Amino acid sequence: MEEWQRLAATTPLERKRALGQLKRWVHFQIIRRKFSLEEGPFSCAAMGGYAVDVISDECLEALFCGEWHWKPTWKLSTMLINIAKSKMSHIVEKYHEQGNPKFVSLSDYDENRIAIEKEIAAQWKWEAEMRENGYNIARKEVAKYPELLAYLDAMFMDDSYIGIAEAMGTDIETTLKLEKKLLKLLAKQHAK
Repeated sequence: MEEWQRLAATTPLERKRALGQLKRWVHFQIIRRKFSLEEGPFSCAAMGGYAVDVISDECLEALFCGEWHWKPTWKLSTMLINIAKSKMSHIVEKYHEQGNPKFVSLSDYDENRIAIEKEIAAQWKWEAEMRENGYNIARKEVAKYPELLAYLDAMFMDDSYIGIAEAMGTDIETTLKLEKKLLKLLAKQHAK
């Protein structure tokens, strides 16, 4: 019920901003990972439209239709990006499981690129699953340190120094000190 209330409470402007962030992230990932919008898994032919729009719309729909659950401490854009990681990994996996659909001739598609794309898909999937697990592990390790728990909660919502500082009501210098303390404590715990 709480999740539905948060979904219903998002203003059109908040949704527009989150969707804008999601679209920029999806476009950046496709280009940065050297996928093409003209051929391969993110082509118009494979996606049935412009990949950035199709993926973004599907992510928003997945959240608002209850396919995914919005984590209470996550910003809307963070949740949508996490959904995108999962969806994009499935798109690449499905594309290659189908044996590179006929709209891309195999001679034009490098076999090494196929391996790279499968590896990227696995990384996106891992990132989508591990983000929350990593925070949960870190929270257990620093349970006795309220300022580090607050830092983790702020970092979970926004992983930029400015965003963390704003969420904690502090400055960037304090944020950097907390980060250093957190990393030192986690390294010490991991060495045990």
